[in-house]
Amino acid sequence: MAYYDLKKKPALTTKEGEKEVLYPQIITAGTIDAKELLDLTAKFSGFRKGDIEGVLISLFDTVTHLINRGFRVELGEFGYFTGKVTSSRLVEKNTDIHAQSVKFNNVNFRPSATFKKALDGKLSRSPTIGFRQSSNLSMEELEKRLIAYLDENGFINIVKYTALTGRLKWKAAQDLKYFVEKGVIESRGKGNQKHYIKTKQS
Repeated sequence: MAYYDLKKKPALTTKEGEKEVLYPQIITAGTIDAKELLDLTAKFSGFRKGDIEGVLISLFDTVTHLINRGFRVELGEFGYFTGKVTSSRLVEKNTDIHAQSVKFNNVNFRPSATFKKALDGKLSRSPTIGFRQSSNLSMEELEKRLIAYLDENGFINIVKYTALTGRLKWKAAQDLKYFVEKGVIESRGKGNQKHYIKTKQS
C-alpha cells in the first residue's frame, strides 16, 4: 500500500476569487537505488543480476546515443524519452543565435498508457501525527542500521525499528514489509508479539 497526503494548491496557480483547494500528493516510502533494483529484479524474474545490469548499461548507452541524434526513443512499456535543448540566451530573431550556443540540457519522459494503467495499487491517506516528520533515510542506510541492530540483538520489533531509524510507525511497517519481501529478514509471531529476525542468507 502507498500513502498520499493533501497539499494546498500554490497561491501562484490560484486565480483571483478562486477558493483555496487541496490536491493529493504521493508520499515516497523511500528511494530504491540501482543496486537494490537489480537485486529485486533478479529475485523476482530469475535472471542473473549480472545479465540484468549488462542490459541496463547497454540500454543507457543506446538510448543516449539515439537521443543525441534527435530520435524519440520508446523503451518497452515504460514510455518515451525525448531530448530537451536550451540556449545560452534569448533572442528576438532566429538569425541572432548560432548552433554553438544551443545544447542538450534535459530529457522529457512520457509514460505509456500501459505503464499508467499498471499503477493501480491501493492508496491510503497518510496518518496525521502532529508536526512530526518521518526520517528520509535511503533504503540502503535503513537496511544497514537494521542488519547492524540484528547482529547485536538477534531480533527487532516495529517499536524498536522506529526508534532506530526515526521512521513513523506506518512507514516503518512499509519498510519491514519491503525487507521481508527482499529476503533480508523474516517475521515471527503475531500482534504485539510480532518481531523480525535475519534470514540465513543475509
